Amino acid sequence: MEEITITWHGPYKLHNIDKYSIVNKTGIYAIYRVFGNNETLQYIGKTERPFVYRINEHAKDWLHVYRGQLFIRFGVLSFEPGKKFSSKKLDDVESLLITYCKPSENTSNYKYYRGRENIKITNNGRVGLIPKIISTNMLEWC
Repeated sequence: MEEITITWHGPYKLHNIDKYSIVNKTGIYAIYRVFGNNETLQYIGKTERPFVYRINEHAKDWLHVYRGQLFIRFGVLSFEPGKKFSSKKLDDVESLLITYCKPSENTSNYKYYRGRENIKITNNGRVGLIPKIISTNMLEWC
């Protein structure tokens, strides 16, 4: 089983993410909405460009319609010794997180995992509502 670790940073308020150096990295991000005392996971995405570019695109396209406060958590991926980053691994991680967590704004990967088998994600740091461990073994295969 291939193990991938995500180190989560944040949460950062949407309107002032530019202040933080983490926005210049790449990886996985999770968008949360806080309304009253309720926090909900709205969206999980991936980017091979700096986080700030992708988040700004979302802000222009659809994030502006939300009531309540929006927060972003940024996840930086690391791999086992001898393993390295690939676009396919990033796709697998995004798909597994979406399939397992089911954020309301994600439409692809919501019902079915579209990645490779035998992937385990360990989430460290400020994970928010994302479980500490998620693996393909935890999914129900159709």
